[in-house]
Amino acid sequence: MTEQHTQSGGTAVAGGSVQRVRVLVVDDEVLAAEGVQDILELEGHIVGIAQDKESALQAAKMMAPDLALVDLRLKEEWGLDVITALNEVFPNLLCIVQTGNSDSNVVIDALRHGVYDYLVKPFQPDQLLRVTARAAEKITLERERVEMMRELAKAKEQAELASISKTEFLTRMGGELGQHFSTLVDLSSTMAQERLGPIGNENYTTCARGIAAGCARMLNNMRNIGELGLLEGGNKSVNATDFSLVDVVQEAVSHHQAMINQNQLQVEISIEENIPAIQSDRGHFVSIVDHLVSNAVKFSPVGGRIGVSARMDEKGDLWLQVNDHGQGMPDDQISVAMAPFGRAVGGDGAVSNADPFCAGLGLPLAQRLTHLLGGKLGIKSVVGAGTSARVFFPRDQVFEFAKRRSAVL
Repeated sequence: MTEQHTQSGGTAVAGGSVQRVRVLVVDDEVLAAEGVQDILELEGHIVGIAQDKESALQAAKMMAPDLALVDLRLKEEWGLDVITALNEVFPNLLCIVQTGNSDSNVVIDALRHGVYDYLVKPFQPDQLLRVTARAAEKITLERERVEMMRELAKAKEQAELASISKTEFLTRMGGELGQHFSTLVDLSSTMAQERLGPIGNENYTTCARGIAAGCARMLNNMRNIGELGLLEGGNKSVNATDFSLVDVVQEAVSHHQAMINQNQLQVEISIEENIPAIQSDRGHFVSIVDHLVSNAVKFSPVGGRIGVSARMDEKGDLWLQVNDHGQGMPDDQISVAMAPFGRAVGGDGAVSNADPFCAGLGLPLAQRLTHLLGGKLGIKSVVGAGTSARVFFPRDQVFEFAKRRSAVL
């Protein structure tokens, strides 16, 4: 049966919405302390009593209170000293001071130094209940916040473990399947080129060529998956050397020359002559440009135009840009395209993937490699007009002279 207790017009319901806490009452007036205890216990709170600092510390260690009601003027001690001693042992303990009218300045100072609230003696039971209820609500909210933070930390830990497991799986799968596809490429190429003698039927040779081409594409996907796993696991190293940006761009474009010729694409390369030698990881740089050019080739219409350009701005920072004039994509699809295995919806509402073998890793890999080398990659796209990938590198990340200058300065 639910009990109700009414004091001076204040009503609280035991078993209802009252937040119950453990309360330590520190007051050298025994009858006053017992009166507070009776009122709070009727509300369902657990209450302990102490008369001075020593007994307050002993009681606190036994009951681990959530809230302390401390009389400001004890016979032999100062109440704020008791609060300080309690907070040293229980730093999260919420404290309320009991004081007389003449101590207003002291109360204000106490509030500034962390005391939660105060009661002016003599106080009515409903005043005590209201102050205690507010404190109990604050304590409950803090408990919930701590529990929420604990759950978030646990969820974060689980997510990190899942991410590590996924990364390890991707790396292992990319490597193992890559080896199998590499073998299939060798075998099917041997058949297609009739290295062991004539097959005798041109149709079989055509099939072998198709198998070799498909396996080569899948081998590339497996390598990309393995690369993604290494990058996400933080296991990709950087080996800085000096190299020409023009050579890197030409090498990356040459990887796609067959598809460029097949689709009659026009590739315009514009590299400013004042760009000095790059000091970075050449292989990673080639991969970045390769992925961006590959993406531009895939989504360019037959007879379309692709632009690859690089320049230094007035601060000496490097800007690299790859443009296509394909169908483009809406702004809300750019984040999809940048996510691993993402398949963005293009301007025509269809999945923007001209290559059925594509795993959706080109842009994510380019972004992660760019970040690894100290740069940033951004995508801008206009539906019906094409897509532009822009890579930015601060000068101290890519130019040796800038690094030397920074070291001197």
